[in-house]
Amino acid sequence: MKAPEVVQRYATTLLEAAFEGNNSDRVREDVEGLVATLDAAADLESFLVDRMIKSETKDRVLRDLFGSRVHELTLNFLLLLVTRRRISLVREILQTCIQLFDERSGVVEAEVRSAVELSDEQKERLQQQLSGFTGKTVRLRSLVDERIRGGMVARVGDTVFDGSLTTQLQRLHRQLSGSSGGSMSLSGN
Repeated sequence: MKAPEVVQRYATTLLEAAFEGNNSDRVREDVEGLVATLDAAADLESFLVDRMIKSETKDRVLRDLFGSRVHELTLNFLLLLVTRRRISLVREILQTCIQLFDERSGVVEAEVRSAVELSDEQKERLQQQLSGFTGKTVRLRSLVDERIRGGMVARVGDTVFDGSLTTQLQRLHRQLSGSSGGSMSLSGN
């Protein structure tokens, strides 16, 4: 799903500035660290998005928290979001920026949902298969989903690979109910 235009525009701006200044690796680390910080400190995100708190206060807190921890470009970008009253979009912008960094580096994220935890060997094999399909490096995120009776469902961008038992049974049911009583073939399709 594509991010809203304003989110995309700010994320693209940070990405381009990072590459222009040859700071892309450091800025990417900063962005990933900031997302992790927002995940771990819900109070910080609540503070940043609170419209009742003055911009000057947010500016000062961001400088105190991150001034010596992130690259100057990253800090200035956060301060720009405060000035332009876009800090409420900070999480979306940072996550979109990570996606843009990945796209530029030829990395795509795949989400795999399975009935049980996949072994490291299964994850590696699946990652290789998806990399072969996409032609890109795949970063695999594996989740256990109790709604899946067996098998797995993988999503890469807008493409879904459904190998769940439920879907396979539905296909078999359609094949059987669609047959006209003649000879029936139960191939692996």
